[in-house]
Amino acid sequence: MARTIEFDVESIFRRLNVLEGTQIKYAAKRSLQRFGFEAQQHLGLQMAGRFENPVSYTLGSAKYDPRLIEDQGSVALRLYINPDGSKGTAPATYLYPTDRGSGDSTAYTTRFGKGLSKIGVTNKFPVPYAGGKEVRTNKYGNMLPSQYRETLRDLRTKGSTIFALPNGSPGGLLPPGIYKRRGRSAYLLFSLLDSPPQVRQAFDFYGITQRLAQQRLPKLIGEELAKALR
Repeated sequence: MARTIEFDVESIFRRLNVLEGTQIKYAAKRSLQRFGFEAQQHLGLQMAGRFENPVSYTLGSAKYDPRLIEDQGSVALRLYINPDGSKGTAPATYLYPTDRGSGDSTAYTTRFGKGLSKIGVTNKFPVPYAGGKEVRTNKYGNMLPSQYRETLRDLRTKGSTIFALPNGSPGGLLPPGIYKRRGRSAYLLFSLLDSPPQVRQAFDFYGITQRLAQQRLPKLIGEELAKALR
């Protein structure tokens, strides 16, 4: 849901003379464009400090639209989290439950989880076991995308060394999970949970942006108004 941060320029500068009044809209446009860039950078830095080992795709997910919205004398800037999922799950999707303003901290169902359901393996929620001996990880400690794809492929292949135990093994020796067989040993790749876990809401997109706007917009508008009046 979109949320709005409003600023009344006249309330900031009290009274504007006629000349200043004619230039205020231009100054507001310039200020918002500068603020958009600053907010984008600031939100990325906040993510770096609040999330554990965030990938660069996450850190660069805050975006702003340089095309300002104008309506009945007001000027608006759109700030948002990248909704593009063409290269995988969109940041707007996987960051949503971590945002305090979302109202829902339930972890999102990944493409891998949906894939398990689609091929009839399980409807349970998969969690990669990053510390597993057979798990391949990147520099951020996350399972490689290629292993997700290989796991889905091998689960559909008869005689594969990858197998799923949605309810665990008889006798409870192995808990619910997806495993890789090597020799006489079975190594955990994914735990399987009965329901999606709740995630820590470490981010506050609206609150962070609002505080930055209160701090920076009056100064930016003052600077741009001064430039316009030179």
